[in-house]
Amino acid sequence: MMLVVRETGACSDVGQVRQSNEDALLLSDPVFAVADGMGGARAGEVASAMAVAALHGLDGGEQALASAIEDVNLRIHNASQGDASLLGMGTTITAAMLDGDALVLGHVGDSRAYLFRSGRLQQLTDDHSLVGELVRRGTLTPAEAERHPQRSVITRALGAEGRVDIDVLRIAIEADDLILLCSDGLTGMVADAEITRILRGGGSLEQLAQQLVTAANGAGGEDNVTAVLLRMGTRGAEDTEPERPPIVILPPTALDSGPIPPPTTPKPRRRRRLNLLTAGLVAAVGIALAVGIAVGLQWAHFVGATPNGRVAIYQGLPFEVTSSVTLYRAVTITDVPTAVLSTDQRATLLDQRIGSLGSAEDRIAALTSASPWLRLPPSAP
Repeated sequence: MMLVVRETGACSDVGQVRQSNEDALLLSDPVFAVADGMGGARAGEVASAMAVAALHGLDGGEQALASAIEDVNLRIHNASQGDASLLGMGTTITAAMLDGDALVLGHVGDSRAYLFRSGRLQQLTDDHSLVGELVRRGTLTPAEAERHPQRSVITRALGAEGRVDIDVLRIAIEADDLILLCSDGLTGMVADAEITRILRGGGSLEQLAQQLVTAANGAGGEDNVTAVLLRMGTRGAEDTEPERPPIVILPPTALDSGPIPPPTTPKPRRRRRLNLLTAGLVAAVGIALAVGIAVGLQWAHFVGATPNGRVAIYQGLPFEVTSSVTLYRAVTITDVPTAVLSTDQRATLLDQRIGSLGSAEDRIAALTSASPWLRLPPSAP
């Protein structure tokens, strides 16, 4: 018996906050992929589209997949260096290739691949992100990582450098296994337990993919969200060739329709009013809290990383009020990329420790003195 992809389903959406969709996806049996682009203007869309297009028609197992990803990494990097409008662009990639009775995964960044078997969900890939590293080291719990102010900082991406480290995995699969490839717009909004609940509910893979995207939007939709689902089956020698899924290569901003948004339930009006004394106490506490925050914002500094992965000094407190309102701002952005730091350096440098501006500057100075090749001039925020 030979394993084949019996059914596919995919859905992508811009989300509730972003202006454009920089995700891209590929359905091109035996290769399937999700890419999450990054960069200014339309650069993220360009990078993600380049990444998935490079895998179209690919076959041949681990080496073929790794070579294709290495090649497109260099092409994305060169394109970003040769065109000012594309400067700084990059993308994640999580690709799956069916190879006999196994699934070969090629992975860079914080998009993910999951295996859903017998009602249980298993994450197959490791996140190449700051918080992912800290979780694996035991410095952060998964719950803390979900709320970390810099959870979006990735430590590997296609196009960031001329060379890239690629995780290549070979996973044994079985008939009826379900494979999920997704961008972090899903996993950043929807917990694994909720993903499991949705997949257990059954239905066509198109319906399930739409339900996953709808759940992400219902939880806030703070990023583009893409989900690709694959159902495995078998084909004997006497069987005819299964109908292959349609080829899809796109940054899905061109999708004519997306998932139906979840219904909103109006919040019930409060029937009781605060009396004057309670209102006065609340106001006093609010004023004291505001003064405390203002003082903290002026004095407090910490070392972190910018969304494009540069070590920086921030003024304020490492907290987010909403996805677009924070209690901190960058005051110094260095040219030191987090990707070139060792795992130990990232863990100690980017731990959100609060201190004065001088202590933050001392931490960066200690880093560059230990690694003289990192001595690069800072740029204005």
